[in-house]
This record gives sequence, C-alpha cells and structure tokens, in this order.
Amino acid sequence: MFFLHLCLRSRAADSSKAEAEEEEEEEEQRPEGGYLQAVDSAGVPLCLSCQGPCSTTGGAWDTRFCSHRCQEEFQLRSSQTYMRSRVMETEQGVCQQCGLHAHDLFLKVRDAPPPQRKDVLENTWLAQLPLKRLNEMIRAPVEGDFWQVDHIRPVYGGGGQCSLDNLQTLCTVCHKARTAEQAKERSQMRKSAAASKVASDISRFFVRK
Repeated sequence: MFFLHLCLRSRAADSSKAEAEEEEEEEEQRPEGGYLQAVDSAGVPLCLSCQGPCSTTGGAWDTRFCSHRCQEEFQLRSSQTYMRSRVMETEQGVCQQCGLHAHDLFLKVRDAPPPQRKDVLENTWLAQLPLKRLNEMIRAPVEGDFWQVDHIRPVYGGGGQCSLDNLQTLCTVCHKARTAEQAKERSQMRKSAAASKVASDISRFFVRK
C-alpha cells in the first residue's frame, strides 16, 4: 500500500550567503509548480518516474528519483524547455530531415538588423512558409519558429513516454510536413477502427444455422 503527498516548491529563509546561493541553484533545477509523489507504507518516497524506492536523504532530486536515468526521463516528459535543450545539445539545431542548420539560421536572423532579416530568410528552405509566419519571424524572431522537437515514434503510436533516443530536430518546414502526414495517418486509423466496429456490430445479427 502506498500514499500520496504533495511536493511544493519552497525557499528557506537564511542569512548565510553560501546557503542562499545553494538554494538558488537548486531552485533553478526544480520542476515548476507542484506535483504528487507516492510514498510507501513506511513513508519512503517512490520515484516519480518508475515508482521504485528513493533515498530519504540528500538533495531534492535524490528523494524524488531513484536514478539519474529516471530523472532525465521525467524531465524530458514534463518540461518542453529541458527537452529542447537536451535535443539541442545532441543535434545542434540541425534538421534531421533536410539538413538545414536551423539554430544557426535563427541566430543570423535574430542578430541581423531588422531591415536585413528578410534578405537572410529569403533564399533559405524556410522561405516556403506562409507569408504571415515569415513576417512574424522577421518582426520578432524566436527559436521555436525555426525548429521543433519531433517524436520519431509518434506520440499516438506510443512514443510519448520514450527517451531522448526517440526525439529529433526538425526544421519548421519538415515538421509541418510530418505533422500533416501523421494527421492523415491518424484519420485513416480512425476510419479503419470505425469500419471494424460497424462490421463487428453487423456480424452479431447473423446466426449460423
């Protein structure tokens, strides 16, 4: 039997400069908001990722995860910012479909004087995006407009709980095309499921003599 307790963000009031700096560093690493964590009948906290027993001593992460791997998987699932940063470390913002250096392009557009941003984007793969979106990228460029993190095995196919190995960088054009393909695939899956259900319902009316 296990119980649940609410883990909330907190900040200890302490006048010591060293302790304050340590608390600030730890605060930056904590998930935002609150979340429920299970404990067993003896009060031992259970891992937020795999429900295995955790240490009862140490820092905040030590009492919430049983291993670094579980901590990594939990953060990948719960934080878009963390997920993007880890994929960025691995693939450096290069689209795995077309090879566009999307992160570098973002930096060039962002750092260019506003009147020159159109020229930077004009002859790139992203120039085929809708005009409204291109204008927004020129007016106020943000990295999320240039590349996205994509699940290699799609979420609807069970890929939502996978590790970093299931994530890849796609530029906005390639991600848009892949999303459209997956939408068609999901639509076909729904139609097939509906057809199977109808066939199953009809078969009940036929009795073999």
